Amino acid sequence: MSGGRLRRLLGYRGWKVWGSYDMHVCLCAALYFLLIAGGDPLRTTLLLTSLGFYFMYGFLINDFFDMPLDVAAGKRRAVHELSRAAFVSLIAAVIVTSGLHLWYLREPLYVAVYTAAYALATLYSAPPARLKERGVAGVVVNGLIEKALPVLAVVAFFHSFGFDAFVLLTAAFLMGIADIVAHQIYDYESDAKTGCGSLVTRIGKERAIALFRGFVAPLTSAALFTLSALVSVRIPAAAIFVVLTALAYLYVFLLVRRGSWELEEEVFPLHLSCAFRTVNNVLPVVLVTVLGFRGASNLILVPLVLFSQYKVVVQRLRMLKARRVMHAEIVEEA
Repeated sequence: MSGGRLRRLLGYRGWKVWGSYDMHVCLCAALYFLLIAGGDPLRTTLLLTSLGFYFMYGFLINDFFDMPLDVAAGKRRAVHELSRAAFVSLIAAVIVTSGLHLWYLREPLYVAVYTAAYALATLYSAPPARLKERGVAGVVVNGLIEKALPVLAVVAFFHSFGFDAFVLLTAAFLMGIADIVAHQIYDYESDAKTGCGSLVTRIGKERAIALFRGFVAPLTSAALFTLSALVSVRIPAAAIFVVLTALAYLYVFLLVRRGSWELEEEVFPLHLSCAFRTVNNVLPVVLVTVLGFRGASNLILVPLVLFSQYKVVVQRLRMLKARRVMHAEIVEEA
């Protein structure tokens, strides 16, 4: 394999799931329940790595079945340069690694939810079901497989079914809906070109933006801020950083109003960006810090949390340097 081809493969978006919003919300849920309900930090770490391999599978299986459409739209992925046998072998290796995690953890409820998520993620991309092209149904299924079911798996692992779990699951599901609708809006031109039957290609880009900004974004922000408030009540140290994040975004809003900063993003409103940043980036770091102070054994989780935030930190630094407000998808191809 040539050096350039290897670099492209190493930059494949499927490896970046460890720093994706999908992983972030699972980190938030797992760390929260570890603080509230207690548990083994090592097993919690393996829980999170098992979810990382699940997310990797989701991208690999999607890109495997999307290959003809992606190539036609000019979105050739690094994995598309592999032979079919090598691509299938890579997917199989991820499945085996996921299975080894389940064998070690041996939590029946967790295994059941995890397996259901795997099956639904396959049906999302694979024909003849190909749920991703089923309009509203595709959006709902995406919200389930990328956010809600992984968080439900975390809830099942900790056996923490209750009000807190309901708030987390609602916030995760709505975050997933917001994520996929925004993604479809950004991909509208290429999806329309290839005849992809996504929700946005069916209703049109302008209607989709109006739906997103008028309904999806406010509802999602409300759910995420409710989750942030719940965590702040249960773990008071988090409240300080939730408020500081809100104040920082208020300051950015004022800078945009004064013309000092440019609002480049036309789809993702600032209030939703603030909500995403609070739950996905601020809370995991705060929660793992609190865990670290509670016991040295919890420090095993610190590298995973910090690594998951690296891409976001880089993006935010670029935003500060450019004085522009933008929403970037973390798992973009290198």
